[in-house]
Amino acid sequence: MGRKKLAMRRIENSAARQATFTKRKDGIIKKAKELSVLCDTDVALIMFSPIGRLTGFASNGSRVEDIFLRFVDRPDELRGGPINNEEFLSRRLKQLKYEGQMLEKIAIIEELEEKLDKLNRRQRESQEKLRYYEPNLEKINSVLEAGVYQQFLTSAIQRIKLCKAKLLGKQIVREKTGNNEGTTVLMDDAASVNDHSIDGNKNGMNLMRDEDQSGTSQGQSVGPPHLRLSFIEAQKQWNPSEMSDDQHSKF
Repeated sequence: MGRKKLAMRRIENSAARQATFTKRKDGIIKKAKELSVLCDTDVALIMFSPIGRLTGFASNGSRVEDIFLRFVDRPDELRGGPINNEEFLSRRLKQLKYEGQMLEKIAIIEELEEKLDKLNRRQRESQEKLRYYEPNLEKINSVLEAGVYQQFLTSAIQRIKLCKAKLLGKQIVREKTGNNEGTTVLMDDAASVNDHSIDGNKNGMNLMRDEDQSGTSQGQSVGPPHLRLSFIEAQKQWNPSEMSDDQHSKF
């Protein structure tokens, strides 16, 4: 089913009439803004609600009075005919413009005064706290007052110690993390060197085996027999404690 079309006649119920105005008012203002932006034109809009509340809109940061003054100051043929009491209307619009500007300035002044009061209050509170950190000893006249100052400073020192401990803990964690990363790098480097050493030993053994086989196949002796790979591989691990007397006598 399509949307039911609203009959264009006065809404008799006052509450429904006010609710309809409130909902449609925002749509009209939105359309006025879009028209101003898309067409780069000045738009002024004033509306009174069913209960007499004023709603105004002026585009491009202007005032409603400025746009209406432009309309009043135009020749009769360009504005659709003469205006009754034109001089009074022009004077009244200028007065409203001036009053509006004054109200805006008063609002700004009140806002600045409120901010100044807050800053002054914060300044007094800060000065009161500083007085506890640097008390005037000549004005301390009782043990109770001295105890209050002492308790305040003790609490401040405890808070500083806790903050320091937290910072030290974070620093230790960072240092441990850095050391672990450095250890990992060193282990990786050592493993790389070990791999290169093993590869070098394998290559050396292979080279000795190739030379030994080459020398054997050619019937030639490659260096002294105790340096050949076949001689080294034939030897068992030597342990002096396991040698017999005959073996000792040979040495």
